[in-house]
Amino acid sequence: MNPTPLRHRLSGLAAATLLMATPALADWQADATTKFTPPAGQKAPPEMTGKIYGRKGVLRMDSQTPGPDGKPLQVSFIFNYEKRTGTTVMHTQKMVMERSLDDLPVKLPGSCTGKTQDFDACFKEQGYKKVGNEKVNGHSAVVYEGMTPDIHGRPSRQKVWRPTDLAEVPYIRAQTFGAGGDVTEVNLTNIQTGPVPDSRFTVPADYQKLAAPAPGAMPGGLKPEDLKGKTPEQIQELLRQRLGQGAPEGGKTP
Repeated sequence: MNPTPLRHRLSGLAAATLLMATPALADWQADATTKFTPPAGQKAPPEMTGKIYGRKGVLRMDSQTPGPDGKPLQVSFIFNYEKRTGTTVMHTQKMVMERSLDDLPVKLPGSCTGKTQDFDACFKEQGYKKVGNEKVNGHSAVVYEGMTPDIHGRPSRQKVWRPTDLAEVPYIRAQTFGAGGDVTEVNLTNIQTGPVPDSRFTVPADYQKLAAPAPGAMPGGLKPEDLKGKTPEQIQELLRQRLGQGAPEGGKTP
């Protein structure tokens, strides 16, 4: 299958994160769990756990996955819509990469990011259609479904559960469906509203800045030929080893 299951998994997570990366009406935070279901007959990788922090104009998503030495690899994604930047922060390696949101194929309408923000209008303007109502993760939600570009510009089917009692939170569950039959699901639980420390939205001063990856580049500096003939588990282990050894794609800036 091409692209590989790992690329589907990362693309699904990135698509769900970008969908959420809209300015919040007030500070909020939640626990986040990302589950990847591979095509039939393949073994699922471990779930990714982390936190989400939202504030007007900025959002941060933390995640961690086991590293090659058994210790967790900790990564944060910070989206700043005023600066138009998306930043990947690799805490284990104390490295950071920043790129312009304008370089990504996902373009959000004004209802998602403007002063008259309305998440329901935001979904509808992106082509999502209301397909029902359900109660998930302890909240009543309107269910939307639609096709949006993934981080590589390819059409990707997504399903989102928009809570009816949390104006600040875009969704409490999101599913991204890959062309090969894989599904990436993000669930938010233990949602709390209230002030979030400024430090959650800033990068530590002692982290090494890396050059931004080229469009479509794969994590860890991997190339398509590196993945041929490998199972999803082998690919995931290769990625963990690359991240554990040092800089991923790109390089250190002078």
